Amino acid sequence: MTPIFRTLFCLFILASVLPAQAQLDRVFDNVFNEILVNRLQLSPGQHGDHFREAAFVANEQLAPSLNTAITNNVSSFPNSNTSIGVTFSFESGAPEKIRRAIGPVFGETATTLGKKRLNLGMNTSRLAMDNFRGMDTRNLTFTFTHVDVTNDGTLGENPSESDTIDVRLGLDVDATIYAFYASYGLTDRLDVSVSVPYIDIALDGTAVAEVSSFTLANLGMANHHFGDNPQRPVLQTEVPYKDSAAGLGDVSLRAKYNAFTTDRFQLGFFFDYRFDNGDETNFLGTGANEFRLAQVLSGGSDQYQYLINLAFEKRPGEQDSDEIELLVGFNNEVGNGFAWAIELIADYDINDLEAIELLEGSVEIVDRSGDALYPRQVDLSNIPERNDDNSINASLGLRWAPTDKLIFVGNLLIPVNDAGLRSNVVATAGFGYNF
Repeated sequence: MTPIFRTLFCLFILASVLPAQAQLDRVFDNVFNEILVNRLQLSPGQHGDHFREAAFVANEQLAPSLNTAITNNVSSFPNSNTSIGVTFSFESGAPEKIRRAIGPVFGETATTLGKKRLNLGMNTSRLAMDNFRGMDTRNLTFTFTHVDVTNDGTLGENPSESDTIDVRLGLDVDATIYAFYASYGLTDRLDVSVSVPYIDIALDGTAVAEVSSFTLANLGMANHHFGDNPQRPVLQTEVPYKDSAAGLGDVSLRAKYNAFTTDRFQLGFFFDYRFDNGDETNFLGTGANEFRLAQVLSGGSDQYQYLINLAFEKRPGEQDSDEIELLVGFNNEVGNGFAWAIELIADYDINDLEAIELLEGSVEIVDRSGDALYPRQVDLSNIPERNDDNSINASLGLRWAPTDKLIFVGNLLIPVNDAGLRSNVVATAGFGYNF
């Protein structure tokens, strides 16, 4: 068995025996059921059941969309460049160390390793997914309306229909991705590599629900509340939640081919196939196989490199559009084993019908006081509505090779625009070691 396959086999076995401990895709279902069903049961008569329809919508539409937003963010985090680690040559039979700090962080150059050369690496990325379309995830708020008890197609004819419940999610999502990879030069022009991610993800927060009680203000008694006294009702309740999971993410098999080389530039092609082995119920994988095909243009000298990657990524999951991806980068070796790298990464959704949809739009409620009618529009969410989540990120990285055995890489990924579920900053650290 060759060194690359021995290494990857050990990594795969290690990750596989550490299963996820929870079922994170049930967390939001449980929160909405607790608020809209269980804690309303002390409301008088049948009023405790009048938000069950809202709970159904939350469980069938809102919770799956929140789950998808988290899964897509983790699964689409860019793989690091396949030459972050230390490079070895086996042409003479024994490993020969090659020291070089220059290179990109997330992008790919058309340069290949060379025949019988092995590259090993590992990196860690810390994601704090703390904003969605520019809004702090702790302040995401959804408004649930009363069932139409009069069945007239409008809300407000019965005073109870004017009651609404606001739920502020109070969400914190944190994930750490440990990516192990190995690349091997099959020929002077063709490299193959495998990336094995291990993901540790946690949901933490306190959902705060508040009844906007029209019935209390106009009838002197709250028909919907969380306590046991409608004359002195408890109109606010808190539901804390905390859960985590860890396990193997979607394994990626990659190949890079150098098709054309001149003194000024190189042209290559890159194919990345991600298997659906990650546990979708715990946001460790998408539940579907994906692939990415890229054209790579790069050039430069021993002191600097430029690169342009243009890719198509097929993402077959629900509410997860296929993408066109563009990466432009430049890196420069400054001496003493140091090099810096800057990259701009843009992802563009192709199909706007696959955009993330939470609770969108508004509902009209016509409040009544005697013979007077007071129509109002109630927004179902405070989240901006969009038909795409095109994202642009800037990557600022530093590479350092202190010895001929060790190389370190540090990087900050910073969003340039507001789109999708994002981290304000993602820190990545990687290293390779010659052993």
